[in-house]
Amino acid sequence: MVFKNLSLYNFKNFETLSIDFADGLNCFVGHNGAGKTNILDALHYLSMTKSSINSIDSANIRFNETQFMIKSTLLVKKKKHLVNCAATLGKKKEIKVNKKEHEKLSHHIGMFPLVMVSPNDTNLIYDSNEVRRRFFDSAISQSNKAYLQHLIAYTFALKNRNALLKMEGNKRFIDYDLLKTYTDLLIKHGTPIFEERKKYLTQFLKLFNGHYASLHDKTEPVSISYESQFFEKNIEAVFEKNRQKDVIMQRTNVGIHKDSFLFTIYDKPLKRHGSQGQQKSFLVGLKLAQFEMLATQKKLKPVLLLDDIFDKLDDERMHKLLNKVTTKAYGQLFITDARPERTLSVLKANKLSARIFEVENGVIKNTSDYEAKI
Repeated sequence: MVFKNLSLYNFKNFETLSIDFADGLNCFVGHNGAGKTNILDALHYLSMTKSSINSIDSANIRFNETQFMIKSTLLVKKKKHLVNCAATLGKKKEIKVNKKEHEKLSHHIGMFPLVMVSPNDTNLIYDSNEVRRRFFDSAISQSNKAYLQHLIAYTFALKNRNALLKMEGNKRFIDYDLLKTYTDLLIKHGTPIFEERKKYLTQFLKLFNGHYASLHDKTEPVSISYESQFFEKNIEAVFEKNRQKDVIMQRTNVGIHKDSFLFTIYDKPLKRHGSQGQQKSFLVGLKLAQFEMLATQKKLKPVLLLDDIFDKLDDERMHKLLNKVTTKAYGQLFITDARPERTLSVLKANKLSARIFEVENGVIKNTSDYEAKI
């Protein structure tokens, strides 16, 4: 899959933008705040229907404007697709493919697979389990439509069950029949979600360990473990056992929304026992494993976005990563860097050709093609 071009209108700090991409490596250089990441985020919108940074669409409209538009022509298996995304204050966001609007935004997920490595990925290590669940849910949903639909239905049932508990929690009588209806829905949709998460992680771990090891000279035992109440043989009994607790606390305490993904190194929590380098390699390994899973399941190479990757890794890991992601196993690649001279040095050292875009205050100041000397 390849993004051939990109047009922006009132998106973040860009008033207008129209650029053509190289099919291989594209580098965006410029000072912090210039707009490099915003370009990658626009591509994320076209793939995932939302920003990778701020999920509130109105916050991504240029200051004092009322609408943003993102447009690109993509080439997927030699077939062209025109993709548009528009968000207007007070209106529903629109995603169109070849001028046809999706009935539901969820129908768009997975059409144009993409993987992004960004500075915000540290949240996967330090934040709550909700962030890690969201990572795996997003990864699975890009290649599994049924999983995404179960996830949407589960979330809707959970929202209604919690609303019922809050509404009737202070009353003398609870509508237990309605409560059971929502509980049954959580089990109905939670079970396939649990089974798919379990299956996905088994395959994912093999790839992850390989990618993590490729960034190091020595072997380090890293792992990801999955914990879920759905491992219990009788999940109905678990819900029943916790029913009164749910009533008292006015929220649902059992379900796949309580699942945990634990990151470890040497069998200890990564966030407390992993060095900065180990943590960064762990995160890159996660994203490369996600990429490989997607490529295999979709039979299509996703686009890979590396935001400020040079600040994430030391020179040794950086060169190993670039040597990996510029092979034939990978496709179109986008990289941002605040230091132009470093980008050029890396391209020369690794004998890589690239299209370089100089970004300054929401404007592409210059575009040039760098040809590797082999």
